[in-house]
Amino acid sequence: MKKEFITLAHGSGGKEMEELIESLGISYRGEWKDCDKDSATLRLGEGRLCFTTDSFVVDPIFFPGGDIGHLAFCGTVNDLCVMKAKPLGISLALVIEEGFPAADLEKILSSIKRLSEEYKIPIVTGDTKVMEKGKLDKIIINTSGVGLISKEEKACDEKIALGDKVILSGGLGEHATALLSKRFDFETRITTDSKPLVKEMEAVKGIIRLAKDPTRGGLAAILNEIVSKSSIGIEIVEDDVPAKPEVKKAVEMLGINLYELACEGRMVCIAPEEKADAVVAALKKFNPDACIIGKVVEGDGVSVRTALGSRILPTPSGRIVPRIC
Repeated sequence: MKKEFITLAHGSGGKEMEELIESLGISYRGEWKDCDKDSATLRLGEGRLCFTTDSFVVDPIFFPGGDIGHLAFCGTVNDLCVMKAKPLGISLALVIEEGFPAADLEKILSSIKRLSEEYKIPIVTGDTKVMEKGKLDKIIINTSGVGLISKEEKACDEKIALGDKVILSGGLGEHATALLSKRFDFETRITTDSKPLVKEMEAVKGIIRLAKDPTRGGLAAILNEIVSKSSIGIEIVEDDVPAKPEVKKAVEMLGINLYELACEGRMVCIAPEEKADAVVAALKKFNPDACIIGKVVEGDGVSVRTALGSRILPTPSGRIVPRIC
């Protein structure tokens, strides 16, 4: 590892995190595939098993519309969903600070239980550790998930093509705005966008090429990730990217980049041009803000077309917004 010390930027989902992962030099994958995607896959009979894991260190742990438990469940389930996998079960591991209020833990676990029962995705195993007071900031949650891609389905690994449309399933920045409103104590009616994408993916998985959920690093990170694995580019149209007025005001007030904000209940889909309208129509049943925001173009990299011209949208770098998911 070339870096002498790990910084907050190494966990923000941007360029530094990519470099850190590369520097680890992990090369043995066995028979597992797609290890650089939202979920790794393993051939299992005529289908494929999906496996993913994530840790949640969000601050604050309670925010408008959700909490760290709600976030952990949704984040792991969505990493399976965007691979077109049916979630089969998740694990739940808790690292808790000594003195943590039992009532707060009960609220967090109730959120997870409620989602588990609603979406019929069981919590099948887990672990609990307690750290001495002052050696941990309240609570850390780790969740892992397994899912199955049936033999009839292709994983979200099809190559994108010129003219394909880029579709966003709802407005950007609502999760980040809700959380930051508590961190920086400002008023907002925005609540987190955090939700499982099970039903949304079921509605579109037969008509899209691929899907990604814009969590750490936001839209900027995932679009750059997509083009880095191909020889073509993506152009999005600024006026077509949905974001609520209160989100735009918060972004301006805090001096942060809308395109780098984490979402926890949104997905970006890429679909053939002739199927794009059908994808949007299906997603609008769940969120009226779903729309086409751009297309696949010649060249490389990601660009944003504005009223004043076109500018590059780079991979996020630096701290971005720490501890948001």
